[in-house]
Amino acid sequence: MNSSIEEKEDILLAINGTEETLQIVIAKRDDADEPYSLLEAKTLVVPGRSVNFLVPTIHDSLKMFGYDAGYISRIALAAGPGSFTGLRLTFAAAAGISAGNGCPVSALEYLPILARGAAVVSRLPVWAVTHSRRMQVYVQGFAPINEEGSLTPLTPPLPVSVHEAAEVIVSHRQEKAVLVGSGLLKNKAFFDEFLAGNPQYSAMPERFNVPAVHDILQAAEKAEYSTEMPIPMYLRGSDAEENLETIIGKRGISLKAARDKLKDITPR
Repeated sequence: MNSSIEEKEDILLAINGTEETLQIVIAKRDDADEPYSLLEAKTLVVPGRSVNFLVPTIHDSLKMFGYDAGYISRIALAAGPGSFTGLRLTFAAAAGISAGNGCPVSALEYLPILARGAAVVSRLPVWAVTHSRRMQVYVQGFAPINEEGSLTPLTPPLPVSVHEAAEVIVSHRQEKAVLVGSGLLKNKAFFDEFLAGNPQYSAMPERFNVPAVHDILQAAEKAEYSTEMPIPMYLRGSDAEENLETIIGKRGISLKAARDKLKDITPR
């Protein structure tokens, strides 16, 4: 850890690795009553390869401003729901940095951050729909943004099929609402048909499918931090867990032995 850190410096590292787009944000403030000022924001589209980019990008971004990991005073993580591997990687990186310099960590719910941009622009109810796996999504509804700029959830985040997501959305009988998220693109044919048959709903432009940096920073400013590592928001098992029997069949391990090994390392 760099011994020349000024006590007044508050360096925030925020990471969103919930989806194919990896977002790394570094910001600074001199006083706890001030908002963070953005120093650097990197957006990398690296599906399945974020392990190769995450830590080197953090290192390079800090170095550009004369910092190293010892300067980081807090870390905000998008906790999901999202990619099982992406969440494991980002949480592991945060745990390593926190262990090294003692900085606290916070877990941020991803879907409210994603929905905020659409809510501000549309002033309508928003349904965040993100990709889970083939024909399955995570979905959460939100009431129109209020005068204080807050979003009120209409549902918890739900891991459902695209058909179940459509049923949840229409069950709220809204006169108008907007949909946003990667789930719309990954299941384009289904949601194109859904929107055509339900004209009270419309899809936001694709640029809203990735959270704005200022919305990530705002969530990080309001978050509660702890030196105890949070747990990612896993709403479903990993593909490896669900195909465990097939995988172990190639390794000569019994199903019971494999499950015994996993039970203590996989949060539920």
